[in-house]
Amino acid sequence: MSENTERTKWGRTKFGSGRRPAMAIALPCGLLVGIAMGVVGAMSGLTGPTPWLGAAVFALCLAVPVVLLVWAIIVDRSTLQGAAKDPEESIESRWYTQAAAGAQTDVILAASLGAFVLTLMPGSGQIDARLVLLGVIAASFLSFSLRYQLLRRKA
Repeated sequence: MSENTERTKWGRTKFGSGRRPAMAIALPCGLLVGIAMGVVGAMSGLTGPTPWLGAAVFALCLAVPVVLLVWAIIVDRSTLQGAAKDPEESIESRWYTQAAAGAQTDVILAASLGAFVLTLMPGSGQIDARLVLLGVIAASFLSFSLRYQLLRRKA
């Protein structure tokens, strides 16, 4: 493997030459943003009676999520160890697509039958629309879940 396509635990960047480790960029960016936000918090009085201690805690609490966000944005997935080559072509992706298509059909059928029955029922204007919509959402969740589990067990 060339240095450009080598797979590593933390991956490499997807811009430029692609040789720089993604964490080498994400870590300093996250720390800088965390420190900057800690200082802003201390200067604005958000950190309480001990501003520099509060700023340090604020910086530490923000640095980790920012590091992870920057890493997720800049990493080239193909350079990660253990990453699937084409995740969109996985069996789980096919199960999801088939279950979603079937659930869509079920919901359309149930909504059509429900509308027909409500049209024929006298006094159907008294039904709360929120409950009807919750029922449609529950039916779609149930239909999708059942179909997905059936496809999964079938494979």
